[in-house]
Amino acid sequence: MATYTTNGGIKKIATGDESGTWGTSTNTNFDIIDRLATGVGDITLSGTTHTLTTSDGTASDGQFHVLNLGGSPSGTNTITIAPNDTKRMYVIRNASGQTATLSQGSGANVSVLNGKTAMIFCDGAGTGAAVTDISSSFGALLASNNLSDLASAATALTNLGVTATAAELNYNDVTTLGTVQASKTVTADASGDVKFPDNEELRFGTSDDASIKHDASNTKFLHTGTGGLYIGANTLGLQNGAATESYFTATENGSAIIYYDNSNKLETSSTGVNITGTAVTDGVTVDGTLDIEEVYEKVHTDTSTSGTITFNTDQYAVLFYTANQSANRTINFANVNSNLGTGQSLTVAVVMTQGSSAYYLNAYQVDGSTVTPKWSGGSAPSGGNASGIDVYTFTIIKTASATFTVLASQTEFGT
Repeated sequence: MATYTTNGGIKKIATGDESGTWGTSTNTNFDIIDRLATGVGDITLSGTTHTLTTSDGTASDGQFHVLNLGGSPSGTNTITIAPNDTKRMYVIRNASGQTATLSQGSGANVSVLNGKTAMIFCDGAGTGAAVTDISSSFGALLASNNLSDLASAATALTNLGVTATAAELNYNDVTTLGTVQASKTVTADASGDVKFPDNEELRFGTSDDASIKHDASNTKFLHTGTGGLYIGANTLGLQNGAATESYFTATENGSAIIYYDNSNKLETSSTGVNITGTAVTDGVTVDGTLDIEEVYEKVHTDTSTSGTITFNTDQYAVLFYTANQSANRTINFANVNSNLGTGQSLTVAVVMTQGSSAYYLNAYQVDGSTVTPKWSGGSAPSGGNASGIDVYTFTIIKTASATFTVLASQTEFGT
């Protein structure tokens, strides 16, 4: 009576058996041997389970040496290798789209991820049979090389003392030392320097509120957020590129200094501000006592001899007519109401050169509105002084909006 090999199911024909059918059985055995040795079987998976059977005396899927897994399983597919007392080695190529778990009994199983290949050993231990992935140790190196398992990236990285994952290492591609490049990790060069090419930015804040960059010509430190830009230091200085000339210096609990051409021009002190040189300003408001050692008032000269005079009170304090006047004139003091606060005043002078026929100021306006000055001595002048210089002085006091008291005097000077 015929028997069968334990692991391959090859039929062992007994002496005198199968008269007339021996050739058929032998051909089947050759097919089984072919599958066991080099056979590649396309295994179509579906659902979540599949049974891989080795049948005695019949060419079956369980006899293929290489299993090419395909099909459309609905999830992880558990492939049960039967019978559980058959010892086999399989090469598994999983192209099924799902994880394939190989099981033979209640012992260990092997899971082959989609797109991966493994060589497994089935121990055929019956109900307690186990499946082992023997290819997992194919990449093993000596412990002295600090790698225990090349097939396991996580284990290899751990043995090397690397905390980053393989995905992170692949993402953080390393660029040329010391130079920033897009989507690459930069390390300092041999001098410890990190360089940002033109138009590359160093950004700060969740919404990129601050940035530092250099274009082809300029370096820009920008803050676009809702808060402010603060720079802190015990001593803060701004200098030229060569660090040979100061623009600004500030010291904790001390002064702040502004320089011109490296020369101290404005410096704060415990009592206020010290200015070295001439201060040119369009206006000065003093809230306190004004201590003045010298005052130089601006004089504007004019050669006109007739017509209405416009005295721009915000541009000069003295108006000097150097040509002999030829007619009596109206004077309008402009830019007064907008520059004076109620309770403030200004004093100006008009100098008029007279010829043999003298003329005088006979009408007065403030910002285009007529005013009547209060004259020194009680009476308005009725003429000029021939062949002399008449000096008119006006003090304009703002008592309310567009309301003024004007104090005036006329003084004769010889030529």
